[in-house]
Amino acid sequence: MQNLKIWILILSISISLKANSNIDIPFINFIEKVSQQNNINIYIDEDIKDKTVSSFIPDKISNENLLKLFRNTVNKMDYSLQKRGNNYYLIKVIKPLEHKYLYKLKYNSYKDCKSILDILKVSHSYLQDTNSILISSTKSNYQNVKGFLDTIDIKQKQVILKIIIYEYQEEKIKERGVKFASIYEGIDGTIETALNTLVAPLNTNGNILSNTDFYGALRLLNEDSKIKIKQFPYVLAKNNKSFKFAAVENIPYLVTTTTTEATNTSEQNSIEYKDVGLKIDGKAFVYDDYVTLNMDLTIEDLVSVIDNTPKTYKRHLNSTSDVQFNKVLLLSGLKRTKHYTNDYSIPYISNIPLLGSLFQYKTDNESQLNITIAIEVIN
Repeated sequence: MQNLKIWILILSISISLKANSNIDIPFINFIEKVSQQNNINIYIDEDIKDKTVSSFIPDKISNENLLKLFRNTVNKMDYSLQKRGNNYYLIKVIKPLEHKYLYKLKYNSYKDCKSILDILKVSHSYLQDTNSILISSTKSNYQNVKGFLDTIDIKQKQVILKIIIYEYQEEKIKERGVKFASIYEGIDGTIETALNTLVAPLNTNGNILSNTDFYGALRLLNEDSKIKIKQFPYVLAKNNKSFKFAAVENIPYLVTTTTTEATNTSEQNSIEYKDVGLKIDGKAFVYDDYVTLNMDLTIEDLVSVIDNTPKTYKRHLNSTSDVQFNKVLLLSGLKRTKHYTNDYSIPYISNIPLLGSLFQYKTDNESQLNITIAIEVIN
């Protein structure tokens, strides 16, 4: 080796080492102590003489532990201690050069790819405009990284969720359903089950029916308008991605803001809006033959409007269900007795004696309804 000088480090240099303390010493003095205590020859490069190390060396340490400590130290300094015959050599470790590689993503998968790159501690930058990842890596390591990315950068599984929201009056549909259930009893049993599921005291456990039985029962019960279908949207749900659906009415309400400055107080009226209706927030986990649906459902109804201020009634349902393809999940039990009072008046004008009554409108009615949400999973 050029510029390699053999140092047989059995020297008479006196090293003052404080017991049980952190010390900064010339690296060559540390090498000397290891060499003397283990009675070994250590060959070093010329440039090592100027290096300094900070190390904790107890006053009493075995030869084996001292050599182990020495190995750890040289490794951190990007050197390697190698034994050849009866001698040891300190060799500078030359790190492979890193290159830049541009990995073009085929799909919107950077979030998952980033998780892997962070675990592998690979330096990279995401180029959003071209959906590419600029990777800093050695040539050999890049092939391993590329293998991981090829596995992750795939088209995400997705399904279509057909959501059917219908309302019915319990007494009317129960009479109709029992009638049809008795007619179809004994034919195949499945229609009977579907009918009874639709009309029985409903629950939030998530009844699951085949799509054929569900639509057959729904069609029978809808013949004389006992069931009123409110919404039937289609939602595209991707694997492990959130989806939302809302069927709401934008309700105006009066907001009064009071401002106080010194001794003067003023009020200012303004109209704001509130979304009232059904909101579904969910996430789908798509597997080979079924889907796990995590859903939060919120139903909010307008109960009354008095003095331009709406009063609402809110229910919340959380559900996690495994649903096979072409099956229908029923979420029900959302029963309500709705007493609706509407007292609408035009501000100021409605307060005029006699004439003001012409600008007031009041209604008072009550209805009892059940809400069922059916979700069909279409592959």
